[in-house]
Amino acid sequence: MIPRCSRRGSRQNLVRPLYHFSHLRIMSISKTPSDEELYAKFMEALANNESGDWILAVFEGSPSKGMYSWCSDCVAASRDLSSFLEEYTGDVKVSQFKVGTKDEWEDNVIGPSPFRVKFPFLSDLPTAILFNGKLDVARFIAPRKEDLLYLSNRATTYENQKANGSWNPPKGTEIPRYKPAALLNRKRRE
Repeated sequence: MIPRCSRRGSRQNLVRPLYHFSHLRIMSISKTPSDEELYAKFMEALANNESGDWILAVFEGSPSKGMYSWCSDCVAASRDLSSFLEEYTGDVKVSQFKVGTKDEWEDNVIGPSPFRVKFPFLSDLPTAILFNGKLDVARFIAPRKEDLLYLSNRATTYENQKANGSWNPPKGTEIPRYKPAALLNRKRRE
């Protein structure tokens, strides 16, 4: 037991906390998924997409230091994406995919990001891609709300074109898949 002091200060103030921490949130620390794990999730979602299904995939940088994303363009586009998601009632399934940390994206860790060197061969973030089954049909880099609406409406246009025979998308087995190294090592035609 601490004896009481008549003077204001000394020991009485020592038992009181100097700072109040009640305003701080305690966050659980969990392992951030690697870009390879995130890529595997994307490929699994794409594999589960049936051949006639439409999906609008938005690729963004992963959250960093309590922020929405390390990617400033992704943060800027997040309002448009949120607004689109709140208002959209169409048939196209909308999914968000994170691509990893800034170091993983910029090839500073192990090697190039799988999202850059493998399908869907992203070049910038954020990127919105409209898929029909596993087929990449259309894409926008740094999409605004209007772009997301355009892509989702484009699915209806493509469906109408399929119905009247003016668009015949390739079957999954007809879609060429190239290995990036093969593309880079090809000789140019002179």
